[in-house]
Amino acid sequence: MRLEKAALVAEIIGGAAVVISVAYLAVQLADNNRLMRSQAHYNALEIAQRPFETLIEDGSLAGALERCESSPREVVSEDWKRCSTYYFMQANAWEYLYYQNRDGTIPSEFWDGSDSYFSGEAANNPAWVRLWAEVADAFGEPFRSHMEKSIHANPRFSMKTKD
Repeated sequence: MRLEKAALVAEIIGGAAVVISVAYLAVQLADNNRLMRSQAHYNALEIAQRPFETLIEDGSLAGALERCESSPREVVSEDWKRCSTYYFMQANAWEYLYYQNRDGTIPSEFWDGSDSYFSGEAANNPAWVRLWAEVADAFGEPFRSHMEKSIHANPRFSMKTKD
C-alpha cells in the first residue's frame, strides 16, 4: 500500500513538473518572439534608411536627384546611374518592408507609413517611371504588382517616352 501511495505522489509531482515546464517554455517562446520582432523592425529601419544616409553622406547626390526628377530622360548617363541606383535601393527597401509586413514581423504602423512614403514617391516622381522601365523584372510577385500600381498612378507613366 505504501508503494502504491508513493507511486501516485510521484506521478502527481511528475505531471505538475510537466505543466510547469510547458508554461516556462511558453513564456520563453513569447519573449523570443518579441525579440525577433524587435530585430526585424531594426533590420527594416536599417535597410530603409540606407538610401537617405547615402544622400546625406554625398552632397552632390542631391543635385543629381533633382536633375533626374525634373527630366529623367534627359540627364547625363552619370547622373542617371547614380539616381537609378539610389531609387533601386529605395525599391529594395520597400520590397523588404512589404514582405516583413506580410509575415507580421514589423509593426503595421511602420509598414503603413513606409508604404505611404514609397507609394507617393513612385506615383509622383517621374524618375520612378524610367526606373520601372529598366528594373521591373528585378521584382517578383506579389510585390511587383503592388509597386506597379503606384508607378501606373504616376502622371508621367502614360507619357513615359516623352519625358
